[in-house]
Amino acid sequence: MNLLALTATVLAAIFLVPQIVRLVARGDTRGVSATWAGFGLITNLAWVDYLWRQGMWAPAMAPTIALVTYGITLVVIIRLDRGHHWIRSAILYTVLMALSASRGGLVAMGLVLAVTPVIQVAPQLMSVFKERHPSGVSPATWALAGAEAVLWGVYGWLAADLALVGYGVFSTAAAILIIGRWVATHPRRTMVRTAF
Repeated sequence: MNLLALTATVLAAIFLVPQIVRLVARGDTRGVSATWAGFGLITNLAWVDYLWRQGMWAPAMAPTIALVTYGITLVVIIRLDRGHHWIRSAILYTVLMALSASRGGLVAMGLVLAVTPVIQVAPQLMSVFKERHPSGVSPATWALAGAEAVLWGVYGWLAADLALVGYGVFSTAAAILIIGRWVATHPRRTMVRTAF
């Protein structure tokens, strides 16, 4: 199980790097959602709290690292896009997470965290499917995110933690949808050249 956690943590540390590189190199945010990145910060903060309170130190490293990469991603998107439309949604999402942590305890927080991938990735899915050509999206990021999600899902299954299982299932499905949309909107001759 420690090998699963270590591998998933490494993927958590690097999965957003291709997206950051693509945004910086191309200055193209088409299909990339600032709300998704903002939700990513909040979600990972909640995961750190949840995992620490559960005494699951190894898995807690992944969301701790992801706080940094989501923060960088959000800053880059904001600098390129100059939009602040994501702030209200992020405040509402923060209140939801805080209420689940303070009112329902670990069980309620675990249930909320199990479905946070749906909430967190929804703005990204909408952005990807809204754009006719989501050229700002890095498929490498979503391939790594899918691999990370599968590993955390398996780890959650072995540790009997439904929050991690839910994360694995929902995040894997989101990664597949985003990669599928990217592939469907890119001509075959440019796919390999533009994957990162």
